[in-house]
Amino acid sequence: MEDSKQYILDAQIGFLLRRAYQRHTAIFQEHIPDDHLTSAQFAVLVTVQKLHTASLVQISQQTAIDHATLRDIVSRLKKRGLVKVEQSKQDRRQKLVSLEKEGALLVEKTIPVALQVTELTLAPLTECEHVAALHILQKLSLTND
Repeated sequence: MEDSKQYILDAQIGFLLRRAYQRHTAIFQEHIPDDHLTSAQFAVLVTVQKLHTASLVQISQQTAIDHATLRDIVSRLKKRGLVKVEQSKQDRRQKLVSLEKEGALLVEKTIPVALQVTELTLAPLTECEHVAALHILQKLSLTND
């Protein structure tokens, strides 16, 4: 096979995105004050805080977490007493999620650290690269729905 046709794994976008995400996740787990809080759980909590009360569909759309995974995350957060789940009065098929007091306190305590995690993740980049990286990732994350 010619060199120009070789598939070099560590030069592929998927591989590099996965490695960057693994690095970010390690930084998140190292710095977040709650040992049992994952970045996906934090994303759900922040989204519920922003929306006050949200359906699973809304949370899924905002967090880009598939519905099956989201149900599991919400169930874990509920077991920890961080969120409350109720049936919608308007549409009994929908579950509505809101923060319990403990969940709201955890979000408030975690946000400053999460902002620091973002800075630590981007630390190897210059300020210009930081802006460019976020812009490029936002562009790549757009869907064609």
